[in-house]
Amino acid sequence: MRRGTNLSVRAFSEAFEPSGPVVEIGSSYQPGYEELCDLRRYFKGREYIGCDIRRGLGVDRIEDAQALRFPDKSVGTVLLLDVLEHLPYPQRAIAEARRVLVDRGLLALSVPFNYRLHGFPSDYWRFTASGIYTLLEDFPDKVVFAVGPQLKPAFIFAVATTTACREFADKNARFQSMIQNAFRQSRLRGHVSVLKERARDFLGHLLGRAHLSVTFYDPTIPAWYVAEETHDSPIAATRTKNPS
Repeated sequence: MRRGTNLSVRAFSEAFEPSGPVVEIGSSYQPGYEELCDLRRYFKGREYIGCDIRRGLGVDRIEDAQALRFPDKSVGTVLLLDVLEHLPYPQRAIAEARRVLVDRGLLALSVPFNYRLHGFPSDYWRFTASGIYTLLEDFPDKVVFAVGPQLKPAFIFAVATTTACREFADKNARFQSMIQNAFRQSRLRGHVSVLKERARDFLGHLLGRAHLSVTFYDPTIPAWYVAEETHDSPIAATRTKNPS
């Protein structure tokens, strides 16, 4: 798990105050990574069920993300963090999350974009912000953003709800503000850790050629990215759309 993903989950838990039970799909982690990968501390007071395809640290029960054994509308929050790229049929995992979530339930997910092969040969996909937005088409309200250089973001993060409501819009506004501030404050620790995976991008940033940003996807804006007016900001908060 990336430090930026952990930071995003913390902001999600504070802004949305998601209900339980909280089910994390892909919860297994290696020894020594508890501080980074164990997210239970962000959901205190709520039942937390760590699920994975195999046993390991952080795993409470065995589950297949593409065929969950939870009953319909029995889960308050689903976390799908760095899992979809390892599934041959990621749309099935999204549909299963939708099925088990209660009304006004929340799904939070992350996927890498500019990242090396990992877990190979079970590493199938890389998703853009617009791709994740499309996968979440059955969720009436959602927010999707990318982190890193705008043309080669490091990862995508999204939050979606099963039921459209004013409450989601209000909490989403707080969430976006928290994300912008969090990445701005953790620029050196967070973004440098993102960029150092690619020395070329890191050098480009030092030369002012790889603009760092938190880019929020907006399907109503007819531009791939908007950056020029925000170059004076350490972290540009922008909105995107697929070109027609």
